[in-house]
Amino acid sequence: MKFMRLCLVGLGLLFGIVLSLAPPSLAAQLRARAQISGPEITGRLDLRQDGDSLVRVRVQLQGAPGVLTPGLHGVHIHETASCEPSGQTAFGGAKGHFDPGPFGSSTPVEANHPFHLGDLPNIEIDERGRGELETVTSRFALTAGPLSLFDRDDSAVIIHRQTDQLKAEGTAAEAGGARLACGLIERLPTPRPTPRLLQ
Repeated sequence: MKFMRLCLVGLGLLFGIVLSLAPPSLAAQLRARAQISGPEITGRLDLRQDGDSLVRVRVQLQGAPGVLTPGLHGVHIHETASCEPSGQTAFGGAKGHFDPGPFGSSTPVEANHPFHLGDLPNIEIDERGRGELETVTSRFALTAGPLSLFDRDDSAVIIHRQTDQLKAEGTAAEAGGARLACGLIERLPTPRPTPRLLQ
């Protein structure tokens, strides 16, 4: 009986060590980042996907107050990783709002706005030209699959001149208007888990 009890205790300790050494799920380690830039504007987008499949979004911006004016500005994930101009459109290479799927419609912008999967809340800019946005979304993912930002042409983030009024069937101006800054969204290396031993 005593031997059996010792065996059970030993198995329990072994199981605990195995669990403590097991790496966390891949989803808990996923990170992505974009360095945002535009005329007289700099900033950063940070994305983190945890095990609950939600993506944590953080945007930090700084710009000349005459360009990045005080107030609310539209922030959207766009469907292509390009910050090149297209015709007369600054950063037009990013194309339309990220909106994959059989019922997605990225252009014209009013076709499915504000229900594009890449539509985010506005960022508020203060009198010094600085602002920060933190939000959580399940509209897109960093994992592989139909909602992944890392599809065949990846994705970009765009900061707009005006407020996104989040209006259904609104105009392009009501969805944020001209593009002020852009950043290419890139995966960050997956950190290796640090082994932990039971104390």
